[in-house]
Amino acid sequence: MRSLAKTSISLAAAGLLAFSLAACSSSSESTESTSSSPTSSAESTPTPVASIPSLTGVDTAVLLDSGFAAALTSLGLTPGTVGTATLTDGSLHFPITGGNVDYYDPAQKYRPYVQGTIKHEGSGFSLTAGDTVVDLT
Repeated sequence: MRSLAKTSISLAAAGLLAFSLAACSSSSESTESTSSSPTSSAESTPTPVASIPSLTGVDTAVLLDSGFAAALTSLGLTPGTVGTATLTDGSLHFPITGGNVDYYDPAQKYRPYVQGTIKHEGSGFSLTAGDTVVDLT
């Protein structure tokens, strides 16, 4: 039974990771190259339209898909939060603790046109099955 619980939690954690990565990407726009990083040549990097060198804000909210929530329930997993994160009305809220963002003109071919890092230190998501708890931070 313990092995089944760990397997279920591992599968759900992998699904959440895939969901998180999908939430951070854009499927509606294509890039000029197959690389996920911006163009490496300094001379082809345009000047950002806007730049936020020290990002502040309230939080990043991630709405959990109803199918994902149903899958967690069917696996006997209970979602929870870690640290300063909250789970409200089906959305995970991760407080923003720092980061930076550059915004480039979306009419140009430079992709992704929003680039940067958003930090959510001290918060995360947990999955619980019986006595087993997995924290995703």
